Amino acid sequence: MELRLSEAEKVFIVHGAQEGLRSDGRGPLDYRPIIVQTGVLPTTNGSARVRIGSTDLLIGIKADLVTVQNTAFCRNRLNFFVDCSANATPLFAGRGGEEFADELSAALDAAFDNDYVVPDLKKLILSPMHMWRLFVDIVILQCDGNVIDAAGLGIKAALGNTEICEVLVRPADAGKFMIDLPKKYKLWKFDVSRVPLFVSVNRVGTAKIVDNSLAEESCTCTSIWLAGFLHSNSSNTFEEDDQSRETYDDCMITYMRQCGGGTFEMDSLVLEEMINIGLKVVRQLHVALNRRLLNEDQVAENSLSTFLQ
Repeated sequence: MELRLSEAEKVFIVHGAQEGLRSDGRGPLDYRPIIVQTGVLPTTNGSARVRIGSTDLLIGIKADLVTVQNTAFCRNRLNFFVDCSANATPLFAGRGGEEFADELSAALDAAFDNDYVVPDLKKLILSPMHMWRLFVDIVILQCDGNVIDAAGLGIKAALGNTEICEVLVRPADAGKFMIDLPKKYKLWKFDVSRVPLFVSVNRVGTAKIVDNSLAEESCTCTSIWLAGFLHSNSSNTFEEDDQSRETYDDCMITYMRQCGGGTFEMDSLVLEEMINIGLKVVRQLHVALNRRLLNEDQVAENSLSTFLQ
């Protein structure tokens, strides 16, 4: 997904990034303003809207009660669907967005394909033949680069906002089961402390930057998509000297992939540096978003708030 730029514009962007001053005034590891709003779709079980600069995503989560032959053989995972609307950018016109949507869906599916990141998924199994199935729909309302980071933030916020109804399971004839809704039903929420967040680390010239704009993506040599989360004992702590950290042992990587052109040697110092940058930013995003979600109940009726300085 590239924006057409002249050679002079590309040289300006690349040279600025290499000098540590990007075209919009940010530093290499600076994000554009990030805004998260939860509970925006009343017809869903959970929803969120995320804006990073001009990139705007809407995420909705629906829980469907399904009947299967045997839940032991069913894949109990989140089901992702990405819609790249042509209104988001002309680059998505026609079938231009299908390949990008498939790439995003595959990355999200791989990052969440384990039992550790969302431990409450086991609660979705109600009986040997009944289960809740979660569908995560992501609509790109506007695209100005760095969609994968926004998608990760939105999914975690929407999962934290998702409410599932507790039901009664009753035995029936022929070894089957019935599902009833209690008179005084209760709702439960997911533990999202280990839901992974995505960071795209990009190489523009010799510079390594995060949160690419659409113009910067056209100048990117190669990118690494990294998804990770913090261990529960460090999810809500933040050291002031985080800038000087050299190791990030409290981070666990669930997904990593190289995107775009270029190649890396497995023992390349450039690759190691980009991974360390990704882990550093993942940690900062997790701490900030976890604080935002923990304080959500104390926010006024309008839950719109920025959480990064």
